[in-house]
Amino acid sequence: MARIAGRVLLLSIISGLLLSTWARAQVTIEYVAHGCFRVQSPAGVRVVLDPYNGHRWLGYSFPASLPADLILITHPHYDHNASYYWPISVPVFRLPGRYVFGDVRIEGLSGKHAEPYGKEFGQSNTIWVLEVGGLRIVHLGDNGPLPSATVRALGRVDVLMMPIDAKHHILSESEIEAIRRALTPRILIPMHYQLPMLSSEPKDLGPIEPWLAEHPGANRLKTNRIVIQPRSLPVKQEVFVFQPSPAVKPWSHRYREALAEAEKAAELQKENAAEVPEEVVARLRRATELAPGAILFWQELGKALRKGGHTDEAIRALERGLAGAGADDWVYTANTRALLAELYRSAGRKELAAQQYRLVLGITHQEALRKLATEFLNSAATERSPD
Repeated sequence: MARIAGRVLLLSIISGLLLSTWARAQVTIEYVAHGCFRVQSPAGVRVVLDPYNGHRWLGYSFPASLPADLILITHPHYDHNASYYWPISVPVFRLPGRYVFGDVRIEGLSGKHAEPYGKEFGQSNTIWVLEVGGLRIVHLGDNGPLPSATVRALGRVDVLMMPIDAKHHILSESEIEAIRRALTPRILIPMHYQLPMLSSEPKDLGPIEPWLAEHPGANRLKTNRIVIQPRSLPVKQEVFVFQPSPAVKPWSHRYREALAEAEKAAELQKENAAEVPEEVVARLRRATELAPGAILFWQELGKALRKGGHTDEAIRALERGLAGAGADDWVYTANTRALLAELYRSAGRKELAAQQYRLVLGITHQEALRKLATEFLNSAATERSPD
């Protein structure tokens, strides 16, 4: 009896250890929205891929809180490059290379953004490969067709996150099928499509439903996350379509009202190209009141005031906007700082202009803007240098 009890105890311990190992081998894949996912490793490392700007194009917000241990960015477009939602203490990887973070091995492969987009930053696009919990997870970003060398470098792909939408904004139907045949992922996760349950925008992105109608058998999940491990992978390729995160919400009424004011101001300006009607400035001021945290409205207000000859007012508006906004939009913030630098420069305040251009270089990937800032700073340095 004692021997039997001992064996039962031993089996219980072994079973417990096996169950514990099984639990630790689980990987969680969580869809946020658009092209953004969060992957959690068996050890609990949380990797966020391609967070998007919640104030532009898409029509819906980014979660107010999404804990992460590191961020991976495929390319500088604002709908993939919103690492500003986390403290600077959270590491951000953008460039090709190999990295290790806890129990996650990461490899970034150099790719090319799909035509015709991304030329302002050389069409760079880093394809991310995560080796985690025995799985190989690949996020393509906005990459175009894959050359054979990239296919070989990717090797085995268990889970593939790929842009697919009915309007073929990134990849054509033939390009989608070519990638599927080349990589043969066990699980295909479409991304980068319109989400009608949140917004009818953007107009140049299509939904996923028409594509799914031509590819029956997809797993339409009722949740935004799955938990998987190597032994639970399907034998043949399956398509998984997630719900967006419940933390993602449609744009607020106030924000949409601010956008409407800015759009009306733009229409009025087109009708009066030679001057700036007072109503244009009034509508843009109203937009900044409705959405003071959105830097794009402050930039448009500054541009209108400047065009109308109100340089001092334009400077004050841009200064005020940058003091309370811009933390969630590097593109508009960089453009706003460049505009403010130009106004400082024209007012003879060269040191303040230099300060803004230095800040521009710290946040922008736009080649034209970097060239402008660098040329001014080099010129200013030459002027200060002794003969």
